[in-house]
Amino acid sequence: MIVSVAMAVVLVVGTVVLFRLQRGQDRTLAVTFLLFTATIVANVDPLYRWLDPLLGGRNVVTLVSDCLMVAGTSTLLWGVAKAVGAAQPWLRTAIVVVFAVVVVVVVTAFAVLDKPATTTTFLLVAGHQSAAAVYAIAQTVYLGAAVAATGVICLMRLREARTTTDLVGLWVIVLGGVLGVVRMVVVVVMDVAHVAGRLDVTRALSLPYDVMTPGAVLCMASGMLLLVIGHKVARRRRARGLDDALAALAPLHERIGTDNAYPASGDPATRLSRTIVEINDGARRSRRPLDADERAVLAAAEEALESALRDAADTA
Repeated sequence: MIVSVAMAVVLVVGTVVLFRLQRGQDRTLAVTFLLFTATIVANVDPLYRWLDPLLGGRNVVTLVSDCLMVAGTSTLLWGVAKAVGAAQPWLRTAIVVVFAVVVVVVVTAFAVLDKPATTTTFLLVAGHQSAAAVYAIAQTVYLGAAVAATGVICLMRLREARTTTDLVGLWVIVLGGVLGVVRMVVVVVMDVAHVAGRLDVTRALSLPYDVMTPGAVLCMASGMLLLVIGHKVARRRRARGLDDALAALAPLHERIGTDNAYPASGDPATRLSRTIVEINDGARRSRRPLDADERAVLAAAEEALESALRDAADTA
């Protein structure tokens, strides 16, 4: 229970941090954190024993929390794909379709199995039933496949990391994917062994399971948080570069720039683009070519603008 409480605390704090960091932005990863948090918190033993009887005392909380974990893993895969610029329409469709199939299988298996009274060891108590094995294996295989796909996506994007934080976050998610795949194999073997009556195998694999499950969740959660922080750092660096370029162009714009009466804008990229246009317009109207130093300052500003627009497009 101590591990569950520690994970719940970490995830609650991470959820709050992510929702603050992603204010005004896409919050897919923050929603993922929230779903993971709900899953872990609901399974803290005292809370589970209090909550499940309110829903009938047949471990419905287990079903709800497992479905939330499946949903969270789905948004994890899509959110990370978006964060690293690998989101494709076909991937989103595949995630939605497979998620729906897995939820239907899980709910159906739960409905037909002989459910015990409220217990915090649901699969240990009911694991001898074939329906319980289907219930566990369906979600476990999906979770393993989804985190493996997430890890592969991150592995393929390592060279495109913009900051050290991004790079570390990608590697941590890759590690989480590896742990998730190992957990998938362990759980499938445990479930099959339980149905076959080989409780010795189930007990022997309980330690790897107890290590892999929190390890995979914490790695994925930490990696997501690092990716968001890395993007925040990159955006600040980009904004600082645009502000520096605007400051460098100010004397040149004051000397020869025109006033094109553009509407006011708080976006530094827009202001820099307009400043460059006004300087070029002023140079043409005055028919005075820019000297070498002025051309260098203008070229540096154009490069900063192109870099900022390119980075913004990659993270859109």
